[in-house]
Amino acid sequence: MPILLFATFAPHLLAGSESIVPTHYGWHLVDALFATMMATALIYLLLLVRRTRRLKQELELRARAEESVARLIRFDSISGLPNRGSMLDAIAKTIAQAGPDERTSVLWIDLDRFRPINDLHGHACGDHALKTIGSRLEQLCENRAFAARISGDEFACVLTHRSDTNTIEQLAHDLLREISRPIQFRNGVVQLTASIGIAGTPSCPADGERLLRAAAFAGERSMRSGPGKFAFFEPEMDAAMNDRAALEIDMRAGIQRGEFIPYFQPIVSLRSGKLHGFECLARWRHPTRGFVSPDVFIPIAEDVGLIQDLSYAILSAACREAREWPAELTLSVNISPLQLTDSWLPERILRTLCETGFPAQRLIVEITESRLVGDFEAARAILTSLRNAGVQIALDDFGTGYSGLKHLRELQFNRVKIDRSFVENIETQENRAIIASILRLSEGLKLTVTAEGVEDARQAAALEALGCPLAQGYLFGRPGDARSALEHARAALARHAPRLPQAHRASADPIPATRIPAPRLFAAKG
Repeated sequence: MPILLFATFAPHLLAGSESIVPTHYGWHLVDALFATMMATALIYLLLLVRRTRRLKQELELRARAEESVARLIRFDSISGLPNRGSMLDAIAKTIAQAGPDERTSVLWIDLDRFRPINDLHGHACGDHALKTIGSRLEQLCENRAFAARISGDEFACVLTHRSDTNTIEQLAHDLLREISRPIQFRNGVVQLTASIGIAGTPSCPADGERLLRAAAFAGERSMRSGPGKFAFFEPEMDAAMNDRAALEIDMRAGIQRGEFIPYFQPIVSLRSGKLHGFECLARWRHPTRGFVSPDVFIPIAEDVGLIQDLSYAILSAACREAREWPAELTLSVNISPLQLTDSWLPERILRTLCETGFPAQRLIVEITESRLVGDFEAARAILTSLRNAGVQIALDDFGTGYSGLKHLRELQFNRVKIDRSFVENIETQENRAIIASILRLSEGLKLTVTAEGVEDARQAAALEALGCPLAQGYLFGRPGDARSALEHARAALARHAPRLPQAHRASADPIPATRIPAPRLFAAKG
């Protein structure tokens, strides 16, 4: 703009006089030009200041955003503690700074029975509990260890200490004590316990991932011995941990290769002995290990995120086999509680039914009571979609959970299954009373009842006398492969079964009978 103004007024300055002294009119033009240039410069200066302020604000906002992102990357949003990535960095740093007479130990902390807090009190209370536990760990470990939340209800600590002291045991005791202090909610009080696994150098490799895995493995052993305890990782556990890691790798390939196959256990009428259907149970036919027990591979599948792929592979194979059965027989399948967090579960199941041509009305989806998710609205939406398509919903292991009536009321089940623990000791007056109560409740709600784990005629007679309509167990047949199930179905429906059928011939189920509680997805049942 100054150049443009000068170009405008210059001819007037130069024209009209040859004198080197400017005219009066020329001075006025110079003053006007100077004033215009000063005003323009002032405007540019103001614009520059304003732009500079904006740039400064943008840089401050960007810095705060980057700081927020960096915190999200390094810290847990609920507990406020560092996260898994920060813990791995802290382990590496701690190992590098440890002296020659010091060792590095990692404590894996797993809260016992944390899920019921979400179920009974809601997720807001669950988050409050996690935040409270995180604050307690942070205060306790302030000058002693580095604490972090790994995932879910799992935390960890890392520290260096002399090998000839009991520092690590004392910290474990202190952690268990602090965690067990009551937590106050607006609508009640809850008291948690924890199981702790401890792993450290030099018994474990000086590697963050390996130390965390070893501590978690020791924590699982501790959990089996009861809540509120801790256990050390022993060198002999290393082989078992490596074996589990190898199974994780084999599972991924095994699902693609079709190594996981459905086995079927019959469900019969106690009064007539008539076959009503089969329950599907997963089996892993490993190419080198032979058959691997569901007690082994189901927990691994849930831990490493393969349970979805495994479930749909088994469901698809089972539906294809069940198409060959007589049309009145049903197929029951268990789904993992983890699958109830998948809003696409109904669509995935219905797509499998469409692809295999198996009728939805013959499918029964079983959900285990003791591990139902806390988000009832999501669960209700999923189960409602399945029921609307004709799929029946059964509540498995009924009587062992903490809010069975709530589940029955809010999730509207079609069937219930009496847990084997009541059937096993049916001769006791208490268990008979419980079974009778379940049957009366189910009759009032118009729910079909099946008793699990019926292994002898005495149990079957007692259940029939109480009015239980259906049962399954070794008395009526062991789990068998698809060919065995088809032969069983054709033979059972071709004859009139006796009132109390004799034990079905043993099929080639490679998994022996066991009293150990079964996993929750496609569990091995008697």
